[in-house]
Amino acid sequence: MEKNEVLKGIAEGYTEEGLAVVKVDGFVFFVPGLIIGEEAEISVTKMKKNYGFARIVNITKPSVHRITPKCGVYRLCGGCQLQHMDEEAQKYYKEDKVRNCFRQNADMEIDLLPILTAENKLNYRNKVQIPVQVNNGRVEMGFYQNHTNKVIDYEKCYVQSALSNAISAFLKEEFTKHKNAKHIRHVLIKHAHKTNEVMVCLVVRKYPFFHCDELQKNLISAFKEITSYSVIINNNEDNVILDGPEKLLYGKPYIEEELLGMRFRISAKSFYQINPYATELLYQTAIDYAKLTGKETVIDLYCGTGTIGILAARKAKKVYGIEIVEDAIINARKNAEINNISNIDFVCTDASKGAQSIIRSKIKPEVIIVDPPRKGCSKDTIDAMLKIHPERIVYVSCDPATLARDVKILADNGYQLQQVQPVDMFPQTVAVENVALLEKKNYEQDE
Repeated sequence: MEKNEVLKGIAEGYTEEGLAVVKVDGFVFFVPGLIIGEEAEISVTKMKKNYGFARIVNITKPSVHRITPKCGVYRLCGGCQLQHMDEEAQKYYKEDKVRNCFRQNADMEIDLLPILTAENKLNYRNKVQIPVQVNNGRVEMGFYQNHTNKVIDYEKCYVQSALSNAISAFLKEEFTKHKNAKHIRHVLIKHAHKTNEVMVCLVVRKYPFFHCDELQKNLISAFKEITSYSVIINNNEDNVILDGPEKLLYGKPYIEEELLGMRFRISAKSFYQINPYATELLYQTAIDYAKLTGKETVIDLYCGTGTIGILAARKAKKVYGIEIVEDAIINARKNAEINNISNIDFVCTDASKGAQSIIRSKIKPEVIIVDPPRKGCSKDTIDAMLKIHPERIVYVSCDPATLARDVKILADNGYQLQQVQPVDMFPQTVAVENVALLEKKNYEQDE
C-alpha cells in the first residue's frame, strides 16, 4: 500500500477525533467523513508503520444516517466534524466515545445514561473568536484549518448565531473599506441569547489604529444590540490571544445573560459556557447530583464566573468558589451580588492551592463540584480533594478521556462512580460534555 493508492473498505468504528476506522486486509486506515457501516473507495494520503490515513473517493454504500452538510466550507474548516451525520448518528458517536474513553483510560465498563440534547442543533454558540488575516490584499476572516495557520474564509457559520454572523460580516467589510485589517488579530463576539446583549472586542496590535473611530461609530450605529465594545492590545504573535491591556470604548465592560432563573455577567476574558441551551441541562444535572438539602458546605473548584456555585448556593448552607482568573472572580463576586446570594465566598487562586487552603481551614465540605479545563485536574488538586474527603464529588468535564483518567484515580482511593451523564454541548462537533457523580464507598454507613 502506498500514497494515492485507491482501496475499498468498510467503516468499522471511530477515533476520538471522529475519524472512521477502516481496515483493509487487516491494516487500519483513519478516514474523515465516513459513517459506521458505510462502504467506500478511499485514497491513501499518508502511510505510517502500523496505520495510515486516507480520504473518501467514492461512497459505494452510504449510511441511512448520512445527510448533506449545510456549510460550504465544512470539509476545509474542520470546526464542525460531524455535519455529515444525522442527529441519531451523532448521539451514537458521542455515547460510544465516552464508553471507549472509560475503557481505555480507566479500564471501566460504565452504564452510561443516554445523552441529553437541547433543541438547538444549529446557531447555538454564544461566543465566536475569529482570526483576521490579509492575503494578497484580501481580508480573510474565518477559522484555522486543522493543524495549520491558514484561515478558511466563510460567509456564514451555522453554529454561530445569526447576529454574530451579521456582525462579523459587517466588520470584514469595514476592515476592507478602511484598509486597517493588518492591525487586527482577532475579533471576539459574545452574544447573550436570552438578553440579546452583545459584546464586540477587537484584539489589536496597536491602538489607536487607522480609522478606528469611524469603525466604532459605524459598528455601534449598525447594531443596536451591542452594549459593550472594547479592544485588547496584544502585539505578541503567539497563541495567547486574550492577553494584554483591555480598553473599554463603548458601553459596559460586560454583558449579562440569564441561566436557570439567575443573571450572570460575562466579561471579555472570563469563561462562560458556549451553548446557553445545553448549559441549563448540564448545570441542572450537576446541581441534582450534588443532592443539596440546605445543610451542606460545597467547594466549587475552577468556578469561573461563579455560575455553578451560585446556582448551588440557593440550595446549600455555604459555598466556596475557587478560580485562578482574576477577571472571572471579579465577575463571580458581582454575579453573587446581582442574584442576592450571600452564602458564597470566592477565592482567586489555583485550584490545588485553594483546595489546600480548605484543608488548612478545617472546613469539612460534604460536596466538591469540579469543572476543570480540558486537561482535567492536576495531581495536586486530586490529592487535595482526597484529603478533604467529601461525601460526594460532582465532576463536570469537557473531555471524557481526562474525566475517565481522574475518575479512575478517585475510584482507586475510596470513591464509587455512580453515574455518568453526557450532554451534547457542541452539536455538529466531536466534543461531548459529561457530568459524573462519585460518592464515598462508605457513604451509606456514614449516614
